[in-house]
Amino acid sequence: MVPSNGAVGAAVAPLPAHSFDFRQLLLGLCRIDHVRGSLAVTPEGLVIDAVLSGEMAVQPISARAASLGRELELQGPRGRRGALLMAHVASDDGTVFLGGTPVGFIVVLGGAEVNRDRVRLALRTAMETVRDRLGPLSERRR
Repeated sequence: MVPSNGAVGAAVAPLPAHSFDFRQLLLGLCRIDHVRGSLAVTPEGLVIDAVLSGEMAVQPISARAASLGRELELQGPRGRRGALLMAHVASDDGTVFLGGTPVGFIVVLGGAEVNRDRVRLALRTAMETVRDRLGPLSERRR
């Protein structure tokens, strides 16, 4: 269960004024049974926001998520950041879901018993929300 305060360390970067509330988006993902946490990271691995349970360290998770996301982008069609890139890795200990957005990646950490289809649907919805709300802003900066 994710703590109600959703506290993370000082590595969380402040949101730009034109942004929307990533916290609410991440909390929504954490409401799915057996989800242990979620975070949004930039392509460079900087944490936009995170909601993690227990003593999970945010920096290693964000760095690995960014690395995996960049690798997946390189193997996919060029110039399509945020084109609903999605992946998941499962083990006996749990499942990691990663989704691409125009501003970086959304990561969902689930237990081994998490409903993968439900998480994929919720993650796709979250990715579309970010793309619809922030996509035009991020494209203007390029």
